[in-house]
Amino acid sequence: MIYPIYAAALSMECLGDYHIEVLNNDVEVTKQVRALSTDLLRPRYHVTYIITSEELKTVRVRYVCGGEMGERELTLSRTLRFVVELLR
Repeated sequence: MIYPIYAAALSMECLGDYHIEVLNNDVEVTKQVRALSTDLLRPRYHVTYIITSEELKTVRVRYVCGGEMGERELTLSRTLRFVVELLR
């Protein structure tokens, strides 16, 4: 439980729809969503994705946040497993 794993966090504040697609198969993705408004026509969300792996790697991610689309590379960094468990 104390041994290190590799993780990265991707946080976005979105007006409307949100989604990510991780282009690597051997990673685990955890999503945390917090509503910032209750407006039915234009909802706002704060979305945090935590990407974890047992080994060091660079992960490619495609994302949609409101009307914005893009692709990013995230390098997973070493952290302790219990820190990631606190964020879940």
